[in-house]
Formats: sequence, C-alpha cells, structure tokens
Amino acid sequence: MLRSISALAALSLFVSAASAQCFISQYGTLVGLGDDVVFPDVPMNISFPMGINYTHAAISTNGVIFLSTGTATGTTNSGYPSLATFQGAAGSSPRISAMWNDLEFLASNSAGVYFNDTIPGKFVVTWANAWEWNTTSPIFTVQAQLFSNGDVVFTYGSNAQTTAADSTSGLSEGNGIATVPDVDLLAGNNLSASRFMRELHAAGTFDLAGQSVTFVNLGAAYFQTIAACPSAYHQNYGTGCYNISDSFYHYMDNCSTAPAVLNGQSMVLTPAGSGYVVTWGGGVYVPPGGGAITLAITDDSEVQQTPSVALSTPSGPVSPLFIHGNGMISHAANNGIQPINYTPDVGGFLSAPATGFFSWHDYNTSEVGSGQIKYEEVVVGSNTIAYITWDQVENYSNPVVVNPSTLQFQLNLNTGVVTMVWVNIDGNTTSPFGSAHLIGWGPIGVSADGGSLNLATALPLVTSTSNVQALALSAAPSPVSSGVSGTTVIYTTTNIPEIVPSSGVYISTNIISLGGIPAGLDLGFLGAPGCNAYVLSLDYMQAMIGGPTNTVTLAIPAGVPSGTQLFAQSIALVTPNSLPNGQNAFGMTVSNGVLSYIAPF
Repeated sequence: MLRSISALAALSLFVSAASAQCFISQYGTLVGLGDDVVFPDVPMNISFPMGINYTHAAISTNGVIFLSTGTATGTTNSGYPSLATFQGAAGSSPRISAMWNDLEFLASNSAGVYFNDTIPGKFVVTWANAWEWNTTSPIFTVQAQLFSNGDVVFTYGSNAQTTAADSTSGLSEGNGIATVPDVDLLAGNNLSASRFMRELHAAGTFDLAGQSVTFVNLGAAYFQTIAACPSAYHQNYGTGCYNISDSFYHYMDNCSTAPAVLNGQSMVLTPAGSGYVVTWGGGVYVPPGGGAITLAITDDSEVQQTPSVALSTPSGPVSPLFIHGNGMISHAANNGIQPINYTPDVGGFLSAPATGFFSWHDYNTSEVGSGQIKYEEVVVGSNTIAYITWDQVENYSNPVVVNPSTLQFQLNLNTGVVTMVWVNIDGNTTSPFGSAHLIGWGPIGVSADGGSLNLATALPLVTSTSNVQALALSAAPSPVSSGVSGTTVIYTTTNIPEIVPSSGVYISTNIISLGGIPAGLDLGFLGAPGCNAYVLSLDYMQAMIGGPTNTVTLAIPAGVPSGTQLFAQSIALVTPNSLPNGQNAFGMTVSNGVLSYIAPF
C-alpha cells in the first residue's frame, strides 16, 4: 500500500525548502510563441541603469531583449546578428543577449517566451523549451535576469546548444558603442572597458550549458563571473542498518597501506559453534623447518594438499585443502573465485565458490629469484599443526624489482584454530595489475557485504550465521520542476525486514524532511546502535505496508524554486532484539538518506 502527499501540501513544503537558485522557476506571463518575433514593449517594473535608466523591454524570440524608456529603437527580428547588429547603430536601444540565435517556439513543445515583473528588484525573461530553427533537438531553456542595480544574470539549461548557426551571448549599450575583442564567458573573471561584452559561439560549440553567467554593473563597465547550475538530481548519502554478513574482510586497494597494517601482526580464528571467534594478535611466526616441502605452485595456480589429519571446522572435518598461490586456502577448489584471480575483489570474495581463509594478493612464485610456498606439519603436544608459508615470495612490480613478502597460515588440524601471521609485506604499488590486499574469511555461497573492517580495531568479533541486507532507499526520476511542468518522483525502499520473523508482514515509513544530517546521528541512545538518522525533522511521513520492497510517490509541481533541496529516509519496524545477534532493542531499522535537488532541467 502507498500514500502520496497531496499537491497542495507538497507545494507548501517546497516553498519552505527553497534555497539559493540559478533559474527562477516562476516564469510569469506568457508573451507568446513563434519564430523571428519581436514582441511589443512591456514595463519591467524596475528602473534598469545602463548609461540612463530603462523601464521597458521588447523581447525577441531570438534570445535577446531590447531596452527602452517606452519604445525600443533599432530592434531586429534577425536570428543571426553581426557584430554591427550587436553593437547597434546610433540612436538604437541597448540589447541584452542571453543566446541570440534563430530560436523557435512551438506549442507542441510546451514552449513559450515569458516575463516575470512581480519579483521585487528584478525583471526575468525565460525562453522556455526552445529549439533552433530548422532542427528538432535539443529542446532547452534559457533565462535572463535583470536587476535594478544594473546586474545581469544568464542561466542555461544543461542541454543548451545551437547546431545550425552561430549564437551570441553578452550585452551592449547600443547607440553605436565601440566594439572590443570577444571574451570567453566560460572562463569568467572578464572585465570590460565599456558597456559592451560579447562572446560569439560558432555552431555546435556553445559551452555555457548548465552555467550561470553574471555581469556585475560597475557603472561604465562590467565584470563577468561564471558558476555552475546543477541539473536536478538525487544523491544517496550515509548507510542503512544493518548489513550483517556471514563473512568478514579488510580490503586495502593498494600495497601502500598494507605494511603498516600487517607487518609483525597476526589474527586468530577460533571455532565457536557454527562460526569463529576472531581476535587480533596472539600468533607467532614459525620459520619452515627441515620437514617443509615446497609446493608446486606457479603464478596464479593452486594445488591440492591432503593433511595427515582432516582440518576440524565448524562445518565438520575438511580434507583435502586447496592452497592458492595468491594467498588463499580453501575447503574446495577455489581457483575460479573470479575470472581474474590475481586481483583481489570484494565481489569475488563475497561470492566465493568455497569456504576459505584469505590473505589475497598478487604473489608470483615464478619470478626469477622468488621464494616459494612451503608446507610442513609439526606435532605440538597432542595437536598437529600445518604450517603453510609464503617464504620470501615475490610481488608483481613494474619494472621488476626484488620485493618479497613473508606470511604464514597456521592450521591446528585437531582444534581447528587458524592463525594468520604476517612477517613482512611488501609496499610496492607499481604492478600494472593492481596491488590490493583482501584479508578475511568467508563460507561457501553468496554473502551480504558487511563492509570492509579495520581488523586492528574491529576485532574481536564473532562470525554470523546470517546475511541481512541493510534497509535501502532510492529515488527516480530526477526531480525536475520548470515554470510549465513538474515531476512525480518515486521513492523505493528495499530490504524491508519482517516485523516478526516468518510472519510475512512488512511495515515501514518514508520520511521527507526540509533538512538533512549528512554525517548521521547515531540512534544508540534510542536502543538502535549502528543506525543513523539522516533527516533533521519529520515533515511528511508516508506509511508503507506490503512486501520487502515498497514505493511511495511525491508529486513535485511546476514552479518549485530551482535549488530547493529535500531529504528523505525510510524506517522499518522489527520485533525488538529479533535481528541476528540480538541487535536493536528499540525495534527499528533505517535506510540511507536521499538528497533531492530540484531544478528546471
């Protein structure tokens, strides 16, 4: 079941959420449609200084405004202005040119030329849903804002482009003003020597799409700046709770961090019930002795080794073992962990075809001068320990240099305790195949992604027998609101847990807020540790009752101020302490946050 916010309530929400904007979404009064039309002068409701004070504007469909004190002079309906036309003859009106080109406006495109004279201190002209004459795409919107202090702002839709002919952007006092060399408006920081500044864009080279160009009035000159105007978008931030995985791992994307994390360190996995208790430290390196054998492992290969005693594991005795040259020991053939097994990959690890212990890295026993991987069993008291040692084994580098690493797996075949010891790990990052490390353990089959752990600080831990994906929220399509149309956004919540295990009942709520908490606020004080609030207030709540995936809609009307931001997050109810590991006494999980940035394109 879903419930959407009423359009009236939504409009008040958007007005409250308005922020700094590029486009003025309230286009105002429709002047008209057509091609090569200069519409009659209209009062601007401001006094615009440009040498003298101007009070009226004659707006052309071709992306230019002619100023006057009542009736503009020297106007033209040409869509292809020459430098002389832009300069203007003696006695001609000033011209404010957002995109002077042969534009066309058709009702079938919901197009139109608009002006808004109701905003204090500002006169706004919008050429909405235009296309260039004799083309059919792109359809775009351009806007000019004239301020009572003499400043001018041009704003361009993200797909603004002219493909058939040149276009001109800038401003000119008219009246035969002397011309000066063209400028690059996209570069910004242009200072004119007069009330004339122009850029001519050759056909197909218009580069101001998605930009806001400002001309600051300096009296007898202008200073021009540039700023980006984002298109409408949704952006996820933060993470939901809880990602619970039956695997664990620490991923380092290159060797540069590995020595500091691993050198001289160790990790111990002790069987406990159906999993392991994992602790940091406690292992001691044992150099290979006289009984050690060299395994026939070449670059990126794997061998099968049968220990004298089957390895005790939480899932029962395991024999033989499969030892892979790139730092993996598994319960079954693991060479197919992914097509490229020399590049540690989180996705490959989480979907590994065999239970395994991982110190995964691109080692190369085939390099000239490399040490080898050795196997040895030693009886210690009543236990037999299998030592598998990467004894000064080379790492890939480019060019090839001497850069060995030494690490060891210690498998107590009787008790099942597994210890990983890292003696020295190379830090060379020059391999063309990458130099990542992935340390961890995972059972057979697909695991949820619990995220990379810093093992030195995250341990001890007890491995889980469950996989739970965190509550997740997404939104589409982009939240576009122009002066003539709006958008219905669908918010989709996934991984909704059952309120009672095995009940088949799923209850959740989507929250839309005027403010967000990008860093998140941990809800441990409510009894939901590890869950973060990402919205600042509960401005609108939309209840959802259904399955593990549910949606609600939000109708964004036309005319929402550009730059308006909304924040959303979903929550789901669960029985307190019913999640794996008894988590969450409050009985609630939450999703990531979604920031929605509203714009006209």
